[in-house]
Order: sequence, then C-alpha cells, then structure tokens
Amino acid sequence: MADPTQPAPRDSEEEKTEVINDAELALKGINMLLNNGFKESDELFRTHRNHSPLMSFGASFVSFLNAVLTFEEEKMQMAFEDLKSTERLCESENASVIETIKNKIKRSVDSQRSGMAAVDRLQRQIIIADCQVYLAVLSFIKQELSAYIKGGWILRKAWKMYNKCYIDITHLQEGNSRRASEQQAVSSLPSTSDLSYSSRSSSTRPSQSQRLDGISPEVLDRLKGSVSFGYGLFHLCISMVPPHLLKIVNLLGFPGDRHQGLSALTYASESKDMKAPLATHI
Repeated sequence: MADPTQPAPRDSEEEKTEVINDAELALKGINMLLNNGFKESDELFRTHRNHSPLMSFGASFVSFLNAVLTFEEEKMQMAFEDLKSTERLCESENASVIETIKNKIKRSVDSQRSGMAAVDRLQRQIIIADCQVYLAVLSFIKQELSAYIKGGWILRKAWKMYNKCYIDITHLQEGNSRRASEQQAVSSLPSTSDLSYSSRSSSTRPSQSQRLDGISPEVLDRLKGSVSFGYGLFHLCISMVPPHLLKIVNLLGFPGDRHQGLSALTYASESKDMKAPLATHI
C-alpha cells in the first residue's frame, strides 16, 4: 500500500516548484540578509539558484557582499565566478530556464507571448548590468591601473544597459497608461445597444490589471524599480564627484543628476523588487 501513495507527494512538490514567484522569493532573501540572516539568505538563494536568472543573481549578490565585507582573496574569486556565471546564464539562449519559459509562452495567447518575452528580456538585461557593476567593484578593489581601466569600461557598458532599459520600461508604462485611459473613455460612453450586448462586450474587455501587450502594470512597476536602483546609483554617485572632475566624467558618457538619482532610488525603494530594501538603506 505504501508504493502507490509515494508518487503523489513528489507530484505536489513539483507543482510547488513550478509556481514559485521569483520576485517574492528574492525579496524575502534580501530581507533576510538585511536582518542579520546572512546564512539563511545564502542558503535560500543557493537552493533556488538554478530556478531562474533572478535567483541566480540573488546568490551572486550574496557572494559579492560576503567578498567585499571580508576582503578574502578566495571569496573575491568565488564572487567573481558567481557573477560571471549569472551573466552567462542571462546571455545564453540555450539555458534550461529559457526552454521552460518558451514552453509556458507557447500555451499563452499572442499578446501574452510578446509580453512575457519582453519582460524576460528586460529582466535579463538589468541583471547583466547589475553583475557588471559588481564585477567592476571587484576590479577596483585590486587597486591596479589596468584594473581601474577595465572597471571603468565595464561601468560604461553597465550604464548604457541601465539607461536603455529605463527608457524602454518607461515607454511601456506610458503605453499602458495611455491604453488604460482610452479603455476607460470608451467604457464611459453611453451605449445604444441592448443590455445583453453590453454585458457580452464588457466580459470580453481586458481588465485594467492586464494590458493588451500582455504585461501587467504590477510587473512593469517591479521592473522599473529593479532598473531604478542601478540607474539612480549611477546618477547619485557621479553627482558626488568633485566639480573639477565632473566635466571629464560627463565627457566619458556618465551622467550626474543628483535629483534624478534620488528620485529613481525613491521609486526603487517603494517597489516590490528584491533591491527595494537596499534602496531604502541608501
């Protein structure tokens, strides 16, 4: 009697694994980290590291933070390898997580397919930019001229990705808001049709939480919060550069708007992204 009952628990566990909310789990892990739960946070991210790029980045971030706080050569090398591994995962088209996403997308409607693909692409680009920033920091710690040059080049690439993602997500938000306003305007017009037709048309009308492009406002808000952390840090840090060096830094393509930096970090702190608690403590 024992054998027939064994597959059921395994199936239920697989179902639980499939419905994991990466964003919520990552946010939980960062909150653990900031509440003196370093080991618990590290274990959480390591356990789910292969589940998605977001969880992989969480594990790499914990590794990076551990290296920066200890300055141990072995941990610095481990953090470097972890960050590069996450970066490769986000750049790879053959990763198993991509296949999982593609299979889920195939079962969705066309609008949801394009929406999920856009969300996945933006999320990966943000993670790559984050990894590049932390790799640059590890390079600067070496305090070598070649490391400074390499780190500066990496930061420039990261900034370009942050800026592009920030603009793309802002445009998506504006598009969603515009479509929401148009839908509200149409629904508020007096109808000359019978009630049965009105009820049928209202039942097929897309909800305000799910726009026509398949991307919900909640997802866009989280992505905006995710990119706003790095985007805001760049603006804020560059604005603190001494005035006689600021012009040179600006010529290299780095911005330095303190107000915009603080605004972006505020947005990040109020979002549901995993970096929201970090933005709050800046």
